[in-house]
Amino acid sequence: MAALPLPLLEIKGVVVARRLEEKTLEFSQDAWNLDALAGRFVELSGSAVTAALTVSAGLILEAQRRGEAAAWITEPASTFFSLDFAASGIDLEALPVVRVPDAGKGARAADALIRSGGFTLVVLDWTSAQRVPQATQSRLAALAKKHHTALVCITRKESRAPSLGPLVSIRGHTHMRRDDFDRFIGEVRIGKDRRRNAGWEHAEVFCGPDGLG
Repeated sequence: MAALPLPLLEIKGVVVARRLEEKTLEFSQDAWNLDALAGRFVELSGSAVTAALTVSAGLILEAQRRGEAAAWITEPASTFFSLDFAASGIDLEALPVVRVPDAGKGARAADALIRSGGFTLVVLDWTSAQRVPQATQSRLAALAKKHHTALVCITRKESRAPSLGPLVSIRGHTHMRRDDFDRFIGEVRIGKDRRRNAGWEHAEVFCGPDGLG
């Protein structure tokens, strides 16, 4: 299933970045990867300088390198920077992108994709403030567990704001900070983890796009 054409659009407040190979930093023994997130309802939040898109891109790249399928669900006014995803190594032709008018239809799209059993990773870019009913979240969480799919929901909020709901298995708040001239660190700080103690952190090193000063 081929990806739909993507406009060359950047998201305000997001530092687009290219991942550096073999430069991942781990601040603890807890893993942030597809194996650790499989079967879980994940929320990746961020506010001003978020790393949610770049961290999600790393999971997509991991899935594709394993020969497994990932999909992206988004609203029409929001998307990732397609050229940067391609530069990071992601095969856009192998990444289905589903555009939906609201969060409710996004949830139904995620339901269909996960229920198919063909996707290791489904990213749902919930940029709007619309709430999805708990019953819908419960069904998505159950499907993700049944099909061993990582369901990653991207939200725009402060770290102190509540999560999407009690069905969220793990919530990470992301932040991107400059480390050098064209070097950035994307941090994920885990505020909720139903499988182990929260409070652990994960970080990945990225380099900025060409010409970034």
